[in-house]
Amino acid sequence: MLNSEFFETVSYNCDVSDANYWGYFSICSLLLRLRQLFKIERDLEPWESIENEEIFRWIEKKEEVWKSLENTKLKQVQINKSFFSPFDVEEINSFIFNKGLVYGAGYSLFKKPSFFIGLISKIEEIDEYRIYFIGKEIVRDLFSTSGMSQNNTIYIRLMDIKYRIWENLHGWENKKDIVSEILLSRFGNPSGWQYPYPEFEKIVQKYSQIVLYHEIAEQQESLSLWMELIKNCVDSKTEYVLRGIKDFVADFSIKGPVYKAINNKDEELLALYLVSQNPYHKKVLKQTLAQMKDALHCNNWKEIDRIRCREFKKWKSISEQLIETFELKGFNEVKSLTDKIFEGRMN
Repeated sequence: MLNSEFFETVSYNCDVSDANYWGYFSICSLLLRLRQLFKIERDLEPWESIENEEIFRWIEKKEEVWKSLENTKLKQVQINKSFFSPFDVEEINSFIFNKGLVYGAGYSLFKKPSFFIGLISKIEEIDEYRIYFIGKEIVRDLFSTSGMSQNNTIYIRLMDIKYRIWENLHGWENKKDIVSEILLSRFGNPSGWQYPYPEFEKIVQKYSQIVLYHEIAEQQESLSLWMELIKNCVDSKTEYVLRGIKDFVADFSIKGPVYKAINNKDEELLALYLVSQNPYHKKVLKQTLAQMKDALHCNNWKEIDRIRCREFKKWKSISEQLIETFELKGFNEVKSLTDKIFEGRMN
């Protein structure tokens, strides 16, 4: 049986991380993340309503905890009588997998330490990868990502996927393009769904495949010095650009979700991929996404694959150029190149 100190220490480390990094988020992003965290701590679904007075009191308590933990260091994780670094993921999981639990830890955007404990929903094996699909999350910090990978282990966080999709769901109804037509025809109009929303669960499962193949492709396309570039970032814009390039290389590779959709002629998968890009990706890939939509409208999978190949070669070349620049001229020159990419002068 797991000791309570395990959960308490991970929760403490989440608060320490949040206390020292909450200021990196924009006000809108912070409020959205707080609202999600509030619901998840209470085991609520994305669509369940909450009282403003209740969440305001909870936020006030969070702020008090954060103030008390500013500049505090992370604690070692205790499992029974054993102690581990909070980043000893494999060691910690060796103790808790047989309890149906999984622990995750790493560094997220802004180099923020990020932790979670979740319940294993299912386990799959693809090629040399072992994939854990995580349902309910018992403990987590402000930051959440749909997928994480470490060595040959991949974690798919279904709660994060649920919240991401639910927040953007009703935007599909107002768009008049091929992507919305495909999604509405396959899954129906969200306004007409009935609880417990089986259509929504189908979308979550479909989107989890995008996350899965993205994570596999990132592992396949990893560059040895790429994390060194990320570690040198001192501003969020440069980090966004570098992480975006890494995403583009993975997504357009032959192991990525776009190729998976093309290979299976899976309209739903490609439509979900196109509609779910974050604002930065939409900005950089504006022309590419529009071209893919046009080709999808014509059911021209050959053209979609031509666009995919072109984008993979371009972003792979750019990533290699950045590594070479980093080695020969240093990070300041890398930053100059990423500024050009952000402004669209290298796209």
